[in-house]
Amino acid sequence: MISQEQVRIVRQALLLREKNQYTQTPLRLLVDKGYSDCSSFVWWIYLFTLKIDIGMDTPEQIMSLKGLDVDFGENETPPRACLAPGDLLFFRGRDASRPFGVGHVEMYLGGGKLIGHNDNGRTGPTIKEMKDFCRLRSENHQGYIKTRRFIF
Repeated sequence: MISQEQVRIVRQALLLREKNQYTQTPLRLLVDKGYSDCSSFVWWIYLFTLKIDIGMDTPEQIMSLKGLDVDFGENETPPRACLAPGDLLFFRGRDASRPFGVGHVEMYLGGGKLIGHNDNGRTGPTIKEMKDFCRLRSENHQGYIKTRRFIF
């Protein structure tokens, strides 16, 4: 069963779909003003909607004590049965010094769909098919690490 918090977090994420310019500058924290990156997008959604500060960047988010690991990245794609709307999926980046080598985060919407912000030149965040996205990340050696839940 989907909780009220899960409905609220997904609804807020969808309201920002394709409305923000990607940036890695300090403007990334002005999500409600039209700027974000992957981690500031999910940070703002959780803080604005549920008053939960999950951390402003992927290293903070993947290590946050406010979250619970629900899948440990044993496969290229997490099993849909273990996911819930609002869960955050973490992926490797290019900086091996970060915890788990994390470099990207996406939010699970349900139904095998993700929403997140890529540096692909498009206005974001965008909705993606989870299976396809995970496969592409894996092919680029930036695969899936694990899933964390912040709504209990």
